[in-house]
Amino acid sequence: MTTHRTAPRAVALADLDFTRIVRPGDTVLWTQGVGEPLPLMERLLAQRHDIGRFSVLYGGAGFAEVVRPEHADVISFQTLGAVGSNRALTAAGVADILPCHLSDLPRLIAGGVLRVDVVIAQLSENDRGELSYGPAGGYVATTIPTARTVVAEINDQAPWTHSRHPVDARRIDIAVRTSRPLVEVKSRPASAIDEAIAANVVDLVPDGATVQLGIGSVPNAVTGLLTGRRDLGLHSGVIGDAVVDLIRSGAVTNAAKPVDRGVSVTGGLIGTGRLFDFAHGNDQVRVEPVTYTHDLDILRRLPRLTAINSALEVDLTGQVAAEVAGSAYVGTIGGQVDFARGAFASAGGRSIIALPSRTASSGRPRIVPRIASGVVTTARADADVIITEYGKAELRGRPIAERVRRMIAIAHPEDRESLDRQARDHVAGYR
Repeated sequence: MTTHRTAPRAVALADLDFTRIVRPGDTVLWTQGVGEPLPLMERLLAQRHDIGRFSVLYGGAGFAEVVRPEHADVISFQTLGAVGSNRALTAAGVADILPCHLSDLPRLIAGGVLRVDVVIAQLSENDRGELSYGPAGGYVATTIPTARTVVAEINDQAPWTHSRHPVDARRIDIAVRTSRPLVEVKSRPASAIDEAIAANVVDLVPDGATVQLGIGSVPNAVTGLLTGRRDLGLHSGVIGDAVVDLIRSGAVTNAAKPVDRGVSVTGGLIGTGRLFDFAHGNDQVRVEPVTYTHDLDILRRLPRLTAINSALEVDLTGQVAAEVAGSAYVGTIGGQVDFARGAFASAGGRSIIALPSRTASSGRPRIVPRIASGVVTTARADADVIITEYGKAELRGRPIAERVRRMIAIAHPEDRESLDRQARDHVAGYR
């Protein structure tokens, strides 16, 4: 466990010697997303041969492409998914997949099922000398108390963000001060199909709802169409640039939430300087750890929680695949099930899975009779409403035969006859 200090020991980046910090056989975990402590990661990777074999646990996404498959010559990688730069590791076959809900990771670490010996965090500091987790709360905050050693990059260009769970500087062993811009993640413009999907989604978002949005072209399109709503709340695993305009439009007030009233809550900022500047010092935005953002007891208290997520495929009974395409691991479990079940537990909540009816590049159907990979992320018992550009399939509380008919109705028109024929042969309960 980390030694309690009155202040961390300051070390210059050039003097940071990970051979004295990381031991052979250790597991290292660092802040993910745009919060990756890049200068410290680069130094660790450069010193890996001098350390000997050790492991790195990825719980989220990387975007800087600092870690590459060739680093597996010494490092064993374990990851919850293949998002961002992590995909190169899984594609090369050098990362073991840990099938785990995002909310379960801190419990696995706290319970000793997964061991984390060294934590490397990127932090920010305000004018009063208070530290924050900056753009990424995630799971680093939950691992710091039990790690043997905590090394922090204190980046004076990282946004300082508010949190119910502030950084305890006494838990930091070594501090390295830097000044560098964060990695920026720009959103892809929405297509006509994205806009059509978004239009179907916003029909299900009433005034006063609390919204969970991810990042990407469909969530951005949804966000742009919500500016006419009133008293929306925001509680999400991550948020992107589009929420800046949504909040500034007056649509988001968080006034209807019995918890975090008046405050938008997220586990991470994934966007550009526009988002980082908006969140910096803003007491109406909080960046919290996953133990808070994905906690069922918190989610069930949010009124009309509307969780909006995506998928690679959905079968005709409502099973959702968000991890594997064919034989390639390209996605993640993430917090999809956490928020789906949170929405079910919320009074008036909705769990929405939104996806195009076909893959843009190949034209392959994404509404399918059976999940091709056999890997199901969200069970059909947790299905609520599935949305494509062709409409909405309300599945919650519906029997199999009715589900199949509703799913076929939102598939691409050219796929519907084939889906009906295949369903009669392969879907038990549909004739």
